[in-house]
Amino acid sequence: MASCLLIIAVNSCEDKVLDLKDPGTPNSSAFFSTEAELEVALVGIYESLNYVNATPFPQLLDHTTDLGFSRGNVAGTATVTTGGLTSTEGIVSGFWNRFYAGIQRANSLLANMERAQDNTNPSRFDEIRGEALFLRAIFYSYLVELYGDVPFHDEITVASQDALPRTPKSEIVTSILNDLDIAAGLLPLSSNEAGRASANAANALAARIALYNENYTLASQKAQLVMSSGVELADDYEALFTRDGINTSEALLSLQYVTGTRVHGLAIRQGSRFGGWCQLVPTQQTIDTYETINGLPIDEDPAFDPANPFENRDPRLKASIAVPGEEWSGHIIETHSDSLATWKVENGFKTERVYNPNSTNPAGVSIVDPISGETFSSGGANRFVSFTGYFWKKFSDEPTLKGETGLWAGVGEHPVILMRYAEVLLTYAEAKIEANDIDPSVLDAINAVRARAYNGSGIAYPAVTTTDQSELRRIVRRERKVELADEGFRLFDIRRWRVAEKVLNTIAFGSPANGFSKIGGDLGLIPSIDEDNFVTYPGAPSQPRVEKGNLDYRELEVRIFNPARDYLWPIPDAEIQASASSGLQMPQNPNY
Repeated sequence: MASCLLIIAVNSCEDKVLDLKDPGTPNSSAFFSTEAELEVALVGIYESLNYVNATPFPQLLDHTTDLGFSRGNVAGTATVTTGGLTSTEGIVSGFWNRFYAGIQRANSLLANMERAQDNTNPSRFDEIRGEALFLRAIFYSYLVELYGDVPFHDEITVASQDALPRTPKSEIVTSILNDLDIAAGLLPLSSNEAGRASANAANALAARIALYNENYTLASQKAQLVMSSGVELADDYEALFTRDGINTSEALLSLQYVTGTRVHGLAIRQGSRFGGWCQLVPTQQTIDTYETINGLPIDEDPAFDPANPFENRDPRLKASIAVPGEEWSGHIIETHSDSLATWKVENGFKTERVYNPNSTNPAGVSIVDPISGETFSSGGANRFVSFTGYFWKKFSDEPTLKGETGLWAGVGEHPVILMRYAEVLLTYAEAKIEANDIDPSVLDAINAVRARAYNGSGIAYPAVTTTDQSELRRIVRRERKVELADEGFRLFDIRRWRVAEKVLNTIAFGSPANGFSKIGGDLGLIPSIDEDNFVTYPGAPSQPRVEKGNLDYRELEVRIFNPARDYLWPIPDAEIQASASSGLQMPQNPNY
């Protein structure tokens, strides 16, 4: 019986407008009467946290920023980056509907769970309440950052005439911070089940919310609670985002998937042409943000070689992103137009020359492979190698792309981290820096993150020693950009730092289709990186979508960000219309 209810809970449809009762919420007067039924209802709340349009939402959010490029406008992300966002776009209603469905489910559980109190283990009863409060808080935390003032309800919404006005963001923040205090007191310090909320997760979320809302004292206090709890960074940064590493203690909350119940398509969206579609990919600006091994931006380090730009860089570059010339997903990644063949790699050995779908060569071109002597021909549509020449390793589930799991990459079950300890350390450091309360603990927090990045590399990590507030601000913001890349933080960071109008009013670039021999070698050009970690390319040649023989940067997309409008997303049109029909005209965000 419980398993049937679980399937109902996780597969039910979502509400389409806020003022409708969620049809996915159990509504029988006899429900919520046993511990098993509370567990089923709780699973339904977690379900609302999982994805938007079959792709985990953190990765969608990062591809609305300078971090990534969305080939094919995945889930509507390109409408955000090109200034085309409207109140009728699916990405706008997708986030709104899913998170409000979760809120409705949380409210339903919280309002009715007392029915099961006599039939539930007391400690588990408290934990279920704490998890529901935590989940409601995280839904609202995303809603207020995306849309600003939003309707707030902590009770069940029943009828269509119960449309609610928008509540000031500050009031919602106060309420959910209070809920997180309660949740932290009800939940175990760490959860023994992957994907479940804990006191550490509640305090980490409170620290994040406080930081986003410039309550720096509270942010550092909440982060300190997690830092003193005994949780540690994982030893290996790259392994942290693999199947074996995601559920280590550093991961405070992760999205869990299982074939037949809940899956996602992130691996196929992000993966290279060997098993994937390379639709969500890093930009050249992201590549150029990673420091050198000397702890300097590439435009400040005289040892940086622009003709060999991937060498002697922060290890997180190659741990996060597959770059040309390295092995990944069982092959040597080659993106040069003459690379119609590449090596298949097994157990660390090059075993076979194979057709290279990652080549930038247009269709209909043939070459005789100088190594194997075999003729390889490019066929079908021009693949254009993701347009950037780079692929995310993070969360791309290499075993599935290699065919080792028996799963199609479009229906993956690879977990995705939502909250982890490194974020907490950087939140702590940033909060103390912004409060101008700079002491050795600030440097310790930043350096712990940097040291882990170099663990096992054989290279001494470049420790941060400055106590200058401006320089530390630049450093911690760069740390957030590279440490947390492809994890869903960048949109909210560039908004709260008020730099979105700079970093998103530009051209997004991809790598030169045929390597850096011209730009880095002949011309010796090095990107320029300003105090906001904004990367520009003065004097560098660029062209849109040119392949064979081209040695210029590729122009991917003209980015448009209107500061009078785009610091918030629009309220979905369905909500505006529903409020008008109920007699309560909900105001739209400015200039939409």
